[in-house]
Amino acid sequence: MKVSVSDLSLPALVIATLVSVALMAGADDSTLYKGLELTAKSVERATRVSLQDCPPGANIVRGVIRPTEDNEFATIQIDVKVLPAFEGGEIPKPLLYDDAGKEYKTAQSFRDVSSQDAYTCNFSFRVPKGTKLTRIAIEDASLDISSLEK
Repeated sequence: MKVSVSDLSLPALVIATLVSVALMAGADDSTLYKGLELTAKSVERATRVSLQDCPPGANIVRGVIRPTEDNEFATIQIDVKVLPAFEGGEIPKPLLYDDAGKEYKTAQSFRDVSSQDAYTCNFSFRVPKGTKLTRIAIEDASLDISSLEK
């Protein structure tokens, strides 16, 4: 049975619109980069973080912000899915951008990307406290993270 908008009552139309908006707001932002499907999942702020490479391995290096610094780490959680189109090769480090367009770099790298079909990585960036973040990017592949902050 096909239903058109004109067939709906005003309350039903309002409910359908609200459900649609709620589903869109909860949708993950995904992009493709050279055969990798990247999905931004969360943004966390902290003064101590793991600096494991992606996918996570034996690297146990940690990052620490001193109490006297006016910085914090912004850690972006990304789900990575290796698609059949992935041909290997070096993947550049992601870059983080704030609402003024300023670029932040991470010490973490992609390593042995095709060792697993899917995995979750956390990339941490040193940023001034309270910085409004907008996106994380690898070359021209970009993920909007502005709605992920708590």
